[in-house]
Amino acid sequence: MEKKEPIHTTLDKFQIVSSFSKELFIQRAQITELPKNKIIFIEGKKNQSEYLLLSGVAHRYNISDKGDIVTTGFYMSDSVITPHFARTHKGKNIFSLQTLTEAVIAEIPVKELDYLRYSNDEFQAFGQRIIETELANNFFNEVVFRSYNAKERLLALRKQFPNLENLVPHTIIASYVGITKVSFSRLRNELTRE
Repeated sequence: MEKKEPIHTTLDKFQIVSSFSKELFIQRAQITELPKNKIIFIEGKKNQSEYLLLSGVAHRYNISDKGDIVTTGFYMSDSVITPHFARTHKGKNIFSLQTLTEAVIAEIPVKELDYLRYSNDEFQAFGQRIIETELANNFFNEVVFRSYNAKERLLALRKQFPNLENLVPHTIIASYVGITKVSFSRLRNELTRE
C-alpha cells in the first residue's frame, strides 16, 4: 500500500477527503519542514496565517514578567494550531509557537482559508468542527488549571498526550503543569511508586 503524504493524512483526519478539496488546500498552503526548537510565530507580533501541524510536537508559550518561558499548551501531529480568531488580539499573536521536535507544518493565509470555508462544503464543516473543538478544549483546560493540583494536571496531560514525556524536555512539561523541574521530578517518582 502506498504511504500517504502527511498533508493527506491530516486533511483526512479533519474529514477533508475529496481529491478536489485537498488540491485546493495544497495549492494555497506552504508546507515546510522545521527543525527542533524553531519559533514559528512570536507573541505580540502581527500574523495573518492559519497552521496545521502535520507531524512533530510544538508548544505554545508566553514570556513571564521575570523572562521565563511559560508553556500554555501542546500540539501533536495531525492537529490544527489554535485558529487565528482565537490566537490573536487586534491582529497580534497572544502567544508564541515553537517546535519541540522536528516538525512539518502547513501554513495558509487566513484569507485563503476563509475563501475555502465560504466556497467549499468540506472546509465549511472543517471550520465548524475546529471552532467546536477549540471551545471544548478551552473549557477543559480552564477547569483543569483552576481546580486541579499539579499531580492531577500531570495525570490529565498524560491522558491527553500519552507519549509526550518521552518526546520533549521535562522543563517544558513542568512549566505547563506549573511547578519547578525539581518538583516535577519528585512528582514523577511519586507516580512511579504508586
